[in-house]
Amino acid sequence: MTIPRAVGLTSGRFLPTVLLLPLLHGCAPSDAPPPASTQRDSAGIAIVESGRPAWGDSAHWRLDPEPLLDLATAGTGDPHNFYAVRGMKRLSDGSLVVLNAGSDEVRQFSAGGRFVGSFGGTGEGPGEFTNARQLELAGDTILVLDWDSMLSVFGPGPELIRDVRLRSSTRAVHFIGDGRLVARVVASFPQTGALVRIPEALFTYRLDGSGGDSIGWTRGFEDYTLGDMGQVPFFQKEAVVDSRGERIFTGSSDLMQVEEMAANGDTVRILRIADYPLALTPAQAEAERDHRLDIPLLQQTPMPPRVQRLREFIENMPLPTTRPAYADLIVDPSGAVWLRPFRGASEPDGPEFWLVLDPGGRWLGSVEVPEDFRVWDIGLDEVLGVWHDEMDVQHPQVLRLHRNGE
Repeated sequence: MTIPRAVGLTSGRFLPTVLLLPLLHGCAPSDAPPPASTQRDSAGIAIVESGRPAWGDSAHWRLDPEPLLDLATAGTGDPHNFYAVRGMKRLSDGSLVVLNAGSDEVRQFSAGGRFVGSFGGTGEGPGEFTNARQLELAGDTILVLDWDSMLSVFGPGPELIRDVRLRSSTRAVHFIGDGRLVARVVASFPQTGALVRIPEALFTYRLDGSGGDSIGWTRGFEDYTLGDMGQVPFFQKEAVVDSRGERIFTGSSDLMQVEEMAANGDTVRILRIADYPLALTPAQAEAERDHRLDIPLLQQTPMPPRVQRLREFIENMPLPTTRPAYADLIVDPSGAVWLRPFRGASEPDGPEFWLVLDPGGRWLGSVEVPEDFRVWDIGLDEVLGVWHDEMDVQHPQVLRLHRNGE
C-alpha cells in the first residue's frame, strides 16, 4: 500500500483550513473579563478554545499521596519485585495487570494485591516477547505489543488467542471499540539530515489482524542525525495519541492543542489553550545541552577521537526556542483529557501538574501528581502508575482520585 503524503498535524481533511481561520470571540461588556472558554463551529469541526482555567488558581481535583494499594509491598517474592514497568491496567473484575518488561511478562493481581499469575516470558514462541513495549486493553482482552511489531492477544484465563504481525515499526496501538484498534507506525527514517521531524502513519486493524487501512498521520517525533551519529534533540517534540470509545485523540506537542478524530480519520473537534507559554530562554536551552555533556564518557582525558566527535556533535546541536507543550496524553473514562507537562532532563524534579480538559473541551485546571510517580492509566476515581523510591525501586500503585468542587 502506498502511504499518502503527510500534511498538517493530523489526517483531518478540513484541519489545514481551520488553522488559518481567525479566532472569534463573543461580545462582552468592556469591564467584564473574557469568558474562560469559547466554542464555535467551522466546516463541521467544533473548536473549543480556553483562555484561562475554569478552576482559577485552585485545584478542584486531587490525588491522595498515600496509595490505596502498593503491589511492591502487597506480598513477597519475585512477583512483587518490578523492573522496567511499561503499563498497568485494571480489568472489569477489579484485578490488575502489569507489564513488567524486565522479565517480558504480564503479571496479574487481585483487587487486593494478591499475585494471581503471569504469562508471556522471553522468547520467540507463541505469546512470548523479545522486548515487550506496551500493554493495552480491548475490554477485558489483553493486548501486548512487542518491539518487533508483534501483537499478542490474550483472552480470559489468560489464554493466548493469537499473535498478529503488524506493520514494521509499529510504536503503539490503541483500542477504538468494535474489535478495532488504531496503530501508530513510523513512516520512514531519513538517511541523512540534521534536525528532522519523522512522521507516523495511523492504520486501523481488527483484532484478528485484518485491515491495515491508512486513516491519516501524526507529526511524529523529532530526531537529529548527521552522518553516522544521531541523538535525541534537546526538548524533543513528539506526537501523542490516545483513544476513548470510537474517538482518537492526537496532538503534535507544538501547541497546547489536541485534535479529536473519528475512527475514519476525520477531524471532528479541536481543543486548544490559547497563548499557553512555551518559550524557552537561551539559559534554559544551554542548561539542557550542558546536562547532556555532563557524563563521564564525555569527560575523559585524553579523549578518544570518536568520543571527541560525539562531544562536538552534541555541542553543535541546535538549541530550541520553545518547549514541547506536553509529554503524554490520557483520556479518562469520562472523556476528560489529561496532558502531562514536559520536563527537560536539566529541569528540577518535583510534583507534576497535569492539565485537565473536561469532556466538553474546557480547560479546568491542573491536578498535582506526586514526585517520581509515572502515570500509566486514569480511571474515574483512581490513577494507576509506578512510584520510584529513593533507591529507584519500582512500586506499581493505585492512588485515590477525588473529583469535587467543580
